[in-house]
Amino acid sequence: MRKTDFSFLPQNKKIIYEQMARIYREQAPFRNVVWTPFQKKLVNSTIVLISVAGVYLKEDKPFTAEDIPENYEYRIIPARTKGDKLAYVNIDWEDSEAREDINVVCPIERLVLLQKEGFVGKIFENVYSFCGFNEKRDLLEKSIKRMIRELKKAKVDGAIIIPVSATTGETANIIARMVEESEISTSVLTLFYEQALKYSLGRCAFINFPFGRPFGKAGHISLHTAILRDLLRILEKMKLVGEIINLNYVWSWGEIPDW
Repeated sequence: MRKTDFSFLPQNKKIIYEQMARIYREQAPFRNVVWTPFQKKLVNSTIVLISVAGVYLKEDKPFTAEDIPENYEYRIIPARTKGDKLAYVNIDWEDSEAREDINVVCPIERLVLLQKEGFVGKIFENVYSFCGFNEKRDLLEKSIKRMIRELKKAKVDGAIIIPVSATTGETANIIARMVEESEISTSVLTLFYEQALKYSLGRCAFINFPFGRPFGKAGHISLHTAILRDLLRILEKMKLVGEIINLNYVWSWGEIPDW
């Protein structure tokens, strides 16, 4: 069976996440896979980006690294925002790549590139950004439901959901299931295979990159857009409900710093 390789993490983190992966494998997966068919072609669709990386506009109310009610509220970022206008808080991931290039964790500029190429028809006007906390489940679900109402009103066709770590991955999985239940198709990029397996997501792509680097290295635009294309194609092409697609990209930049 496929499993997440944590070898590029610092030794202490490697031990923690390998143990976490074993626990996920011992747990029974969710019985029901929530699935909404994607009815259109990408070129005729409206797509929304949902980030779970604690990203926010520098001029907006910031996220913080505290598990408090304010950090369960999503932040709205105009979809055409440049990366240098954004900041973030990292609650459980190493951020040296994100400091150089926000698109490593929130590919806001790369999605615009694909839209300009004609790969997708329309990008929804706003990106929704969550911090990643999920212990106060009622607060999280309240925020997700409010976002869903806005997406339904705008007749969004599909959502790509991008976490960056173990904690944010769990939050992303909760978001994905609720959005699918609302009859909007989702595609999730996960860095943690065992976690996604437990949540029985409708559409999911696994990339074995370190936490804090779902799109690889800073400044690698071609890599970022290639991964994003794959994630989007899953919306249109994936027909086997609940399958986790393995993206065959290899992390070749060695170990990451401790955090």
